[in-house]
Amino acid sequence: MDTPVPDPSAEPVDDAGEPACLLHLVCDACGGLDPGRATPDCPRCGAPFP
Repeated sequence: MDTPVPDPSAEPVDDAGEPACLLHLVCDACGGLDPGRATPDCPRCGAPFP
């Protein structure tokens, strides 16, 4: 008889840390994500970032 294998996703992960918040990189106008923030305006729609 086979022994059931525990689901690895059910075990808590202590060393994962906090999730990254990318909200400050999201354009309010179009919802585009600009991870580089190389310009003061959204590269997708041209709206200024706050």
